[in-house]
Amino acid sequence: MKTVKGITFEKDAKGNNRYIRIDMMRHAQLLNPLLQQLGILQYPDGWENGLTSDEFLSETKIMLRNKFDDRNKIS
Repeated sequence: MKTVKGITFEKDAKGNNRYIRIDMMRHAQLLNPLLQQLGILQYPDGWENGLTSDEFLSETKIMLRNKFDDRNKIS
């Protein structure tokens, strides 16, 4: 069986794989659809309207361009 960082299998008393422990920080994007389907996805307070990583990157680029464009206009 392939080993993946952040995922471990836990065995029952008979030695059978029974549970999976998954590092949410590492694999959250893959798990979000499943957790939403099960109705158990919980965000920290205020995160419901948060940006995805792609949205954050896009917004950051826009803000930085605007900031440096404003500096160039002053000089």
